[in-house]
Amino acid sequence: MISNQECYALWAPEQSIWAQWAKPVVFASVVGLDTDPPPPSAPINMAGVPEAWGNTAVVVDMPGAESVAAGLALAQRGFQPVPLYNGTDGPNPVVHMDGLLRALGAGSQVLKTVTIAADAKPAFLLDSNRRDTMGAVTGGYYDNRWVVLPQDFPSANFLRSRGITDVLLVQRGLNAPSQDLSHVLLRWQQGGLRLRSLDLATGGIVDPLTVTEPSLFRKAWYAAVALMGLRRNNVGGFGSMVPEQTSRSGFYG
Repeated sequence: MISNQECYALWAPEQSIWAQWAKPVVFASVVGLDTDPPPPSAPINMAGVPEAWGNTAVVVDMPGAESVAAGLALAQRGFQPVPLYNGTDGPNPVVHMDGLLRALGAGSQVLKTVTIAADAKPAFLLDSNRRDTMGAVTGGYYDNRWVVLPQDFPSANFLRSRGITDVLLVQRGLNAPSQDLSHVLLRWQQGGLRLRSLDLATGGIVDPLTVTEPSLFRKAWYAAVALMGLRRNNVGGFGSMVPEQTSRSGFYG
């Protein structure tokens, strides 16, 4: 086992400029993380990713443990992984976190063996399952769905100030970016950054990636609408039990 504080420190080293964007939420929601390696899985092929000393930042939007595995593969190529997982774990969760937590714990041991430069380019890590089952959630479930907002990422100006001109979106499948992530990518695109996407399933690349304007783009009330129906957690981020209705039409939980 590794403590949540030590694990977070390995994933978000204070010497990295990108640590200020790392989310401590998933680490703070558990006492410790298992460091035993998860069952073997297919290796992550990063052949389509530019070298870390170039001018490209990476956004990984893949399911749970796969996202962590991709982040570790990028770390071994010199990128600084930046975990942006913003959901907490709980009983009967809507978004299952077991695989993600195991991968973060085991991955911390990998990070101990990797040397990453303080000025390494970032690889922002997201769980693509974060928005599963959008809409009403039945009572008795732990609702830990979450979304990303533009303020969860550095601005295009900040990225350019760190020598970044390109952003590569890594997914499994050449799908359009999720709607919440599109709000971020389109701002970067309008800020002069070149966008591309890589499909890890086939190695296919879309270059350039043109992002379609999402609903409520740059509207002042977008964040309020995006967060509607989601449940905040007292450690930050998202996650809380959905009350169950009793036979007398009251609620408990």
